[in-house]
Amino acid sequence: MKKIAIFLTTFAVVFASCSDFLDVNKDPNNAPTNTPALALPAGIASAGARLVTNYNIMGGMWVQYWAQNNGSNQYKNFDAYIVQQSTLNPDFNELYSGSLQDLQFARNESKKQGDWNLYLMSTVMQSYVYQMLVDIYDEIPFDEALQGNLVQHPHFRPGQEVYDSLIVRIDEALGRDFDATTNTDPGKQDLLFHGDVDRWVQFANTLKLKIYLRQIYARPAVAQSGIAALYAGGANFLTTSANMSQFDNVENKSNPLYEADRRKLNTGENIKASKTFMDFLEANDDTLRRAKLFTEPKKGFRGIEQGNFGASTVEIVPNDISTAIIGATDTLYFMSVPEILFLQAEVAARGMGPGTGAAQGLYEAAIQAAFARLGIATGAEDYYEAGGPYEYPNGTEEENLKAIAVQKWIALAGIEGLEAFFERNRLGYPEFTDFSYDDAEYVPGDLVYPIGGVTGLGNRPKRLLFPETERNRNPNTPDQVPITTKVWWDKK
Repeated sequence: MKKIAIFLTTFAVVFASCSDFLDVNKDPNNAPTNTPALALPAGIASAGARLVTNYNIMGGMWVQYWAQNNGSNQYKNFDAYIVQQSTLNPDFNELYSGSLQDLQFARNESKKQGDWNLYLMSTVMQSYVYQMLVDIYDEIPFDEALQGNLVQHPHFRPGQEVYDSLIVRIDEALGRDFDATTNTDPGKQDLLFHGDVDRWVQFANTLKLKIYLRQIYARPAVAQSGIAALYAGGANFLTTSANMSQFDNVENKSNPLYEADRRKLNTGENIKASKTFMDFLEANDDTLRRAKLFTEPKKGFRGIEQGNFGASTVEIVPNDISTAIIGATDTLYFMSVPEILFLQAEVAARGMGPGTGAAQGLYEAAIQAAFARLGIATGAEDYYEAGGPYEYPNGTEEENLKAIAVQKWIALAGIEGLEAFFERNRLGYPEFTDFSYDDAEYVPGDLVYPIGGVTGLGNRPKRLLFPETERNRNPNTPDQVPITTKVWWDKK
């Protein structure tokens, strides 16, 4: 991982130096010329660089979109469930010292200036990052974090407390005056919505919806009342993705996943198609999306068995395995339209919000959006119309939720691996199996135990360990628990 860690430590600075609105080569706490409008893009770019690379790759392998190439070794620890205290240390550290710190500066300064536009943007973006962190570590430094010498050893807060505090923070930011004369328009310095405050309000509402749904099994009363309040209040949700697209096919200016995995490494073959995902797409004749997500070798599309990175290159020729398609100018997604629509479809399927009658329409719109994201203009309807492999079941609530969960799993492939991992754990689909691929009872799309796995059959990661760097310098870091221990909201 060293090459990627070194690259990502400097990504935001190097990429930002190419454009004024991404100039993060400034200390937001010490540079006298800095402003919230400069700290905001720094925080967004730093978060994006981390979440789309190692966290995305790890999640993508744990939900079996991707597998490690048997001709190289870059990500075999992810593929084999080898998680140590040092795993993703640089990513955790950069999110705190970079993204969250920049966003905290933007929050503090914009609040002093009464610039409620920037205050909302920095609060929502910071809340997004905090949620991602607490979902993978279960406990994180939160209210005592980002205070420098004032609090050198912040306590970790349980996920439930962080969730409740995030809702309070977002609501407080939403309650500000967005017509105040002290507000400013950050324009292109807002990397997501170019200063459109209405879309940030929608992002805030959508993030709240996700936070409530995440705890639907852990605290159903809290989740249901929160969702009911959103709909009763007429909350608008995002209709476009929250994303970054400011990339060029030039070194240090491209999509950070491409930059890290393709440009900076000595091979472009590390990330292969998992046989799990490939077999599912083939079983459902999902050839349109398959061709957009993976390369087609001379012998045809093929995935490698999950965790089979130790296979002989004579037995399995790497060039015969489909490779993940990753482009230099690919959009970086924080929250994609398909994800947003599937969230709303789930609400409806549970009889909340718009009600069960709206579930099928939202489900089908989400599938349509998933095809459209890949540039596929027509053909999606063939899959969800009557008789199609993805027809909405209109069955029991659990059958409907399973259909939504599986389609979300497909839709997030390649772009939101960590989110897909969280949602698989929350909803329970795709299902885990102890059968191998060649077993007669294996169902295409069920997640297998990887061949090179080290945790033992049936034991799968649910979280990351607390970072070694944090344990070494912060005596308030909690005791480690096994990576197979569920996080607080994983109750199904």
